[in-house]
Amino acid sequence: MSAVGATGWIELTGVRTHNLRGVDVRVPHNAITAFTGVSGSGKSSLVIDTLHAEAQLRYVEGFDPYVRKFLTPRDRPRIDRVRGLTATLAVDQRNGNRNPNSTLGTLTGVEAYLGLVFARLAPLAAGSTRTGPLHPAQFDPWTRDGICPACVGAREVVTARPELVVPEPGLPLTRGASPWFGGNLSGEAAFLPSLAAHHGTDPALPWNEQPEEFRRAVLYGTAGETVDVTVTGTNAKKGTEFSYRARRALDGAIAEIEKAYAAAVTDEAKRLYHPFVDRHACPACEGTGLGTIARTVKLRQETFRDVVHSQVRQVRAWIDAVEADLGEAQREVGAILVPELRDRLDLLIRLGLGHVELWRSAPTLSGGELQRARLSAQISTALTGLTYVFDEPGAGLHPADKDHLFEILRGLRDAGNTVLLVEHDPDLVARADWVVDLGPGGGRDGGRLVAAGTPAAIAAHPRSVTGRYLREPGYLLERAGRAPDDDTGWLTLHNASAHNVTADEIRVPLNRLTCLTGISGSGKSSLLNRILADSVAAGLAGRPFTTVERVSGLAALRWVTVVDQTPIGRTPRSNPATYTKAFDLIRRLFADTDAAASRGLGDPSAFSFNSPGGRCEPCQGLGRIKLDMHFLGDTYLTCRTCDGRRYTPEVLAVTCHGLAIDEVLGLTVAEAARVFDGPRTLTALLEAMAGIGLGYLTLGESGTALSGGEAQRIKLAKATVRGRRGDEPGLVVLDEPVTGLHPDDAQRLVRGLDLLLERGHTVVIAEHDVHAAAGADWIIDMGPGAGKAGGRIVDAGTPAHVASGNGPTAPFLRRLLT
Repeated sequence: MSAVGATGWIELTGVRTHNLRGVDVRVPHNAITAFTGVSGSGKSSLVIDTLHAEAQLRYVEGFDPYVRKFLTPRDRPRIDRVRGLTATLAVDQRNGNRNPNSTLGTLTGVEAYLGLVFARLAPLAAGSTRTGPLHPAQFDPWTRDGICPACVGAREVVTARPELVVPEPGLPLTRGASPWFGGNLSGEAAFLPSLAAHHGTDPALPWNEQPEEFRRAVLYGTAGETVDVTVTGTNAKKGTEFSYRARRALDGAIAEIEKAYAAAVTDEAKRLYHPFVDRHACPACEGTGLGTIARTVKLRQETFRDVVHSQVRQVRAWIDAVEADLGEAQREVGAILVPELRDRLDLLIRLGLGHVELWRSAPTLSGGELQRARLSAQISTALTGLTYVFDEPGAGLHPADKDHLFEILRGLRDAGNTVLLVEHDPDLVARADWVVDLGPGGGRDGGRLVAAGTPAAIAAHPRSVTGRYLREPGYLLERAGRAPDDDTGWLTLHNASAHNVTADEIRVPLNRLTCLTGISGSGKSSLLNRILADSVAAGLAGRPFTTVERVSGLAALRWVTVVDQTPIGRTPRSNPATYTKAFDLIRRLFADTDAAASRGLGDPSAFSFNSPGGRCEPCQGLGRIKLDMHFLGDTYLTCRTCDGRRYTPEVLAVTCHGLAIDEVLGLTVAEAARVFDGPRTLTALLEAMAGIGLGYLTLGESGTALSGGEAQRIKLAKATVRGRRGDEPGLVVLDEPVTGLHPDDAQRLVRGLDLLLERGHTVVIAEHDVHAAAGADWIIDMGPGAGKAGGRIVDAGTPAHVASGNGPTAPFLRRLLT
């Protein structure tokens, strides 16, 4: 159905949410509408923060008045009038579930249906000897009934090893012998002098010359025996001396490390302790975390554990076989459960996730895979008469997979739903029924309606930036590419193997831009992260390789950094300024003013909203108070003490460049770049962020509100500045950096990558965007298929060379390069 035939319109009048400037727009019902424009133009503000938020609030208005007074926030979408609004379901990038306990199966509901299938059908199978009923919870590794009692669901057994804690025994303990004690990681490190005195030894002696009793106490503790300990030092903030004396027993490094590892919640936090521990799959549950029932009860010769460790396509074939073998007693139950499970699996396959194992954890999924998994969960509700809101549904899709996505979106539309896409990809925008183009720029330069109409009308609009790319689908990103030549050095990885990737040799040209291409599941991310980045990091640190036999050309690199799309922080306190350390420099500028000195605020910590002293204590510097609504989730209300300004009146009275500290946090990156003329590190950071299309972001934008692409570009800006300071040559690795970028912003990103190359660094990206691949210096095309059908290097060479081949990306490159 086209927009011309749509049954009515959603009408929004006078929208002023965030940077929108009184936008009036109509959106057709029962049609696919794409909202587009450069980053920061106001797309998400219009669709998610206004239209979707208003629909939610109208639902809330049905609650009783007492509850409603708590739920109505002060920052309700600023809009004069909305007509024709229906209930909405939204899948946006800002709430991506990266919980390591979440898997593809749990995110999509498939695992829950599998549990039902096993619990209901297995006891009814012919020849079953089970005497008691089964319950779906027994197939859930996150419940008491389904968890492995040996590892309590952790899936692994972790043991700290002495030789890993002290890898250089010929050196003193805190001077090179042990990174645990020498790297400010150990809480007991401060007690070492007292422990040495207790054993009558000098802590400055090499570790292998220390008495056996001392070494045992350092590693395994004092076995309950108390020791007199004294710690003296200086309070860095107050400049005062302190002394701590006590009599206590020590746990020892082994116990200290194992406790810290067990307490670490995220994979990133656990990674800090990996150098000191041996990790083995729990022998009781074979590393699954599952209880006995899920590991032993079988349905058509497969256990629940077997099935969830299979790829989606394999599970789809298995459920067909199960249905074919259903006995008479099973058919009535199976007729209800099997079709629903099959439909969900089919949807995942159509969304390009057929190669992914159901057990794959959310953090290991690419941004695009995670987005499509969440999209699948929403689509599976099979509701009609809704407005579906999708934020960048095409993120991370190879061109070959886009047709399947749009078939699904058309199916939603044809079933009587309205489909709204926040989308940058010209290929997908061109297929929509209706397009709303916002801009013309980002941040305060955006927020206006540029044009609205059919894709053809937008393409013909003279002021539409998006229209230019719709008119020229064969556009190329501009950059001064340099193909490898006789003088080019090479980084070579020998006998590589990780996940589905195997290769005798992988060659990457140094000081060039290399792009890994291939369909979803072909092995790009495995090659990029597990093989390339991990191996280079291990080689530079002198650690053993785990995914390659050896690496040649490593002497040309001094460091490696992975610029991924994980959040820059997990709380609302993180923001672009704090993550890049720009705020440290800004706080120093404020502390150095005469006004700060006269008020006794000469320490930069007084201008931190994370530290006591200058922050507003009732809200602890957040500017908002969290109201726990229990089953309705948390709601934040503006702090009445500071009126949302985060600081005490004394701190807010200090100005720098005519601005208070909270006003600086309200500046966009572009505005801050114009306000601050030093120090050079600060201006370089601001210029780097603005240069790759982040000029519209405010310095104090909550890290939890940023998309994965925005978080990645902030990290890239930080890496770019590292290169500007003239550091030794390094390797910068990026996974899908163009994801979620308007072509105009992608051009800015490429300039940022070229800045790194100009400083002598090497850049490797994994990317589905064929326009970005066409502009690379070197391409490694993975495939030919996904999962077990992928993992091989199909072709490698310049873009022109790969375009002339038979790899999965070749036909799409040919359209651009010939």
